Amino acid sequence: MKPPTCVTLPLGLSRCEVQFEAKMKITYVRWAMTIIEMKGLTIVTDPVFKMLGFPAAPREYTIEQLPRPDLILISHRHVDHWDRWTMRRLPKDIPLIVRPRRIADDARRWGYTQVQELAPWKETRFGEASITAVPAKHTGTEVGFVLQGAKTIYFAGDTSFDREIFTSIAQRFALDVALLPIGGLHLFGASAHIDPPQAVEALKLLRPDVVIGTHWGCAPSLPPITAMPGTPRELARLLTEAGVDVAVRGMAPLEPVTI
Repeated sequence: MKPPTCVTLPLGLSRCEVQFEAKMKITYVRWAMTIIEMKGLTIVTDPVFKMLGFPAAPREYTIEQLPRPDLILISHRHVDHWDRWTMRRLPKDIPLIVRPRRIADDARRWGYTQVQELAPWKETRFGEASITAVPAKHTGTEVGFVLQGAKTIYFAGDTSFDREIFTSIAQRFALDVALLPIGGLHLFGASAHIDPPQAVEALKLLRPDVVIGTHWGCAPSLPPITAMPGTPRELARLLTEAGVDVAVRGMAPLEPVTI
């Protein structure tokens, strides 16, 4: 809470007003889908309700329960991020900020009227929020996003550990929150996402106050995709052991985190 602001009124009276710091709420749903509520805006990242036509876990959260987004951010075109079933059913006047161009082409073909492609390190504004696309290390065309509003939030999308990327982000932004994949997905034996030990190293570079894990607890163990065993509790334990002062929040999907 900010200190009271006082003004002098006639007859020697005074009036004091207490201003409360703006709060925001972040909810991890599944895969890289999060709901960010900040400064009167509802921003949804990579919304997915079905995977290749099958309901996505946790199944109890359906598209009918999703609050109408003011803005949707799409990090890349993989099916667990650019969900055709979901995007064809959402209102087409919702603004989209996307990467790569093929997503923009898809969205316009389906009737979306406000679509902006954002390349790495390019910035745009939405209301009182500033949004910057940042690089990711995955399969080549992905981005993350940094949102600056009431707080500064880094949404990583899909990324492996990359010292240069994380150092560059930390040099440009003082992060309050990092939304970081922690499940540890491996494709054909190669790391495609950060696991908890790698997340510790990433957080040493990014230096946020809070981390909320994404891309965990939602994938079966099927060749050539291994299970995603990483959890927030494991990450919290490893951070404590390493002496890294970053708070882990959001210990279960659908658990709202107020910051």
